[in-house]
Amino acid sequence: MKRRDILTVVILVFLTTVVLAGCTTMKISMNPKVPIEELTSKRIPIKVGLYMDTEFQGYHWKGTSGAEMSKLDYDLGSASKSLFLETFMRVSKSVVLVDRKPPYASQDGIDVTIVIEPHITKFSERHSAILRVADYSAQIEYKVIVYDRKGNVLLDRIYQADGVVRGRATHSPGSNYAAPAEIAMAKAIVMVVDDISKLKFPEE
Repeated sequence: MKRRDILTVVILVFLTTVVLAGCTTMKISMNPKVPIEELTSKRIPIKVGLYMDTEFQGYHWKGTSGAEMSKLDYDLGSASKSLFLETFMRVSKSVVLVDRKPPYASQDGIDVTIVIEPHITKFSERHSAILRVADYSAQIEYKVIVYDRKGNVLLDRIYQADGVVRGRATHSPGSNYAAPAEIAMAKAIVMVVDDISKLKFPEE
């Protein structure tokens, strides 16, 4: 094959890859598990309100994967909402989803001691450009604000956590991308619970 022909084939392969990458999107759905072992000794013995705004619940992060020749779309908001809700249902006295931040008046009928407001402030991922069986990593960052029912800020902190998983040659490649993100989320929620459990609360 002539050198010109080889160059033409290389260019065509490259352009095909770019076109395919632009045409497909891999939806990354996550189901982070509540880290039960790490939370065994942690308790928040009060009624907790969770304020999760539409930006948090609908948060998506988008990137690209040369290895899969596709775009990546991480549904981080839905996964984070489930993780926060399930975690605080496990460690607190009870959980109420609230639609606004405090202060609350007695006539509002919102029976909580504190309100937790989470935000996703950063996400990143890394993977091999050619190998599915290489390491996949992810990092997530949450900003969490905790209020008392009068609206006073009890906690305002950034939580950052990482996850790393060895990829598998699987028929569902999205799971390789989801796994480290799920680990990072679980690590972060442990740090959040740990800090909130150390706060001083009024007796109910």
